[in-house]
Amino acid sequence: MFSRQCYSELFIPREYEDGINHRVNAMTKLQKTTIFAFVLCVLSIAVTTTGSHAENQEPNQPARLKTIAPDKLKEDLDFLFKTIQEAHPNMYAFISEEKYTAVRGELYRHFDHAMSASEFYVYVQTAVSCLKDTHTRVERPSNFVMPPITESMRELGGRLKEIVKDDEGPRIDVQYVPAPRKKEYTGPYSYHFFPEYDTCLIVVNSFGMPDEIGQYAKKFQETFKAIREKRVTHLVIDVRENRGGCGFTGDELLKYLANKPFRQIERVDQRIVPAFFELCEQYGLNINKTMLDEYGIDLEDLKSKGNYKPGIVVTGEGQFKNPHGPSDRFKGSIYLLIAEPTFSSGSNFAAAVKYFKIATLIGQETSGQNDHYGQVVPIQLPNSRLSGQVSTAHFVTAGGAKDSGGVKPDYQVTQKPEDTAKGFDTVLEFTLNLIRNGNRVG
Repeated sequence: MFSRQCYSELFIPREYEDGINHRVNAMTKLQKTTIFAFVLCVLSIAVTTTGSHAENQEPNQPARLKTIAPDKLKEDLDFLFKTIQEAHPNMYAFISEEKYTAVRGELYRHFDHAMSASEFYVYVQTAVSCLKDTHTRVERPSNFVMPPITESMRELGGRLKEIVKDDEGPRIDVQYVPAPRKKEYTGPYSYHFFPEYDTCLIVVNSFGMPDEIGQYAKKFQETFKAIREKRVTHLVIDVRENRGGCGFTGDELLKYLANKPFRQIERVDQRIVPAFFELCEQYGLNINKTMLDEYGIDLEDLKSKGNYKPGIVVTGEGQFKNPHGPSDRFKGSIYLLIAEPTFSSGSNFAAAVKYFKIATLIGQETSGQNDHYGQVVPIQLPNSRLSGQVSTAHFVTAGGAKDSGGVKPDYQVTQKPEDTAKGFDTVLEFTLNLIRNGNRVG
């Protein structure tokens, strides 16, 4: 069990040990999936940087114990903040520029001694978390070792807490207990029949990468053909462990569920990053056609008028997609299982399902919020070699910006620890009982 507040909390000295472990656990879960998409798919840009470790590192010293000189640490910070400023569409959405300048100043002031990558990570992620953007972060190094608590850490944590104390950001306080998972439910995609309930369960743990859209589309076609053959009248879709992937995959699934045109995104504010667009082309996407078809943004028109410039932010409106014809799409009752790990494209999918009244939502509120940032640019800091990612786009999901937080369920159901110990899925069983009782609780 863990509680997460969407990276918006700080490493406060008084809670240092618990706070670090808490954040490491939460981030590890979300970082298992790299969010690859353009439009709704986050396509990663391979950002290569050059740089060497500090000269004071001993060549035979274990990597996890090597230290980096203060000037090299500051070079990494310069690189990180410059990248965020150039790539992020609105880095001051949740904190004022004045306050974040103060955050940066406090951070630089504490780099007066050599640090290991693990210690540097603690300082840097503390500062990045002040931005309160769930997609912009520095990742925990693979050889992370908990550094000792120092007076410097205590002082920095106290100062940053004081600086940002009055700021509002996306926060979700959720106690999440994972449901016991059968082995056949743990892959990216699977479907299962419950004849006694006249029900099919579809488990989507990931929306995959752009080059997997076709594979998913074939799986969906196979699934709904089997559903029609078995004349199933109830459908349960489980995205509780879906931390994102390619949003186009979500569109392919929604085509079988919706009975009218739909969209997952209402609006996008995309910063033009040429390397990002070039990678889209490498994945077989015609960037001009994709931007026009998905958002109504005409890049060619911008270029012809001399308005296409790297670094500018272009705004578009999400275009509606048509569902499949009546003979192909599902016509029975639909239930969507959501939870705290449902994130990024997984949460966008849930937002569309709720807004267009496609299904009954059961479980817990999803991560992030309906008005959020994404389209990440992966980075690597040149000296510490810490990896991370920075958002390049702002999204408003279907029905978004009307309330704070993530997608909220129609029925709030939490996995019970005692059920987990017995191998019992509280949320799924609640849903099956709801089906059995004709949508009546009890």
